[in-house]
Amino acid sequence: MLDLELLRTLVCVVDEGSFTRAASRVHRTQSTVSQQVRKLEQGVGKTLLWRDRAGGNVSATEDGEVMVAYARRLLAIAGEAEHVLSAPRKASVLRLGIPEDFDVTQLTALLAGFAASHADVRLETSSGMSMDLRQGLESGDLDLALIKREPADGPC
Repeated sequence: MLDLELLRTLVCVVDEGSFTRAASRVHRTQSTVSQQVRKLEQGVGKTLLWRDRAGGNVSATEDGEVMVAYARRLLAIAGEAEHVLSAPRKASVLRLGIPEDFDVTQLTALLAGFAASHADVRLETSSGMSMDLRQGLESGDLDLALIKREPADGPC
């Protein structure tokens, strides 16, 4: 598995064109940055950077360019995931009551479809006797209930 920290370091070295400047940017020593790139190269089995010892300049090899492109995408996705997961969720809760003796075969498929098309709604289901479900509706403990009743036995 690719280590995001190593990928971040590689991208920084390529962007800066230097291990020394990259080290300053990622707040590590130059030798640590060099070791991180070496570890990544060993992990993928490819040389990712050309090192000009005389001038201190660094550039990506062909494999390095490919890895940097993937690294940028992976880092962006990781950042997006962190952002989404750290943001407060605004999921609404829908509390549904279902009679104990309902045939849930078709209802399960309907509820799964509802959940898939309404990602911002968290569905909480409970089961019970119709009389108890009606009380749950009246008390506000349920938002919606499927209730069995006799014809003309109150509002629907």
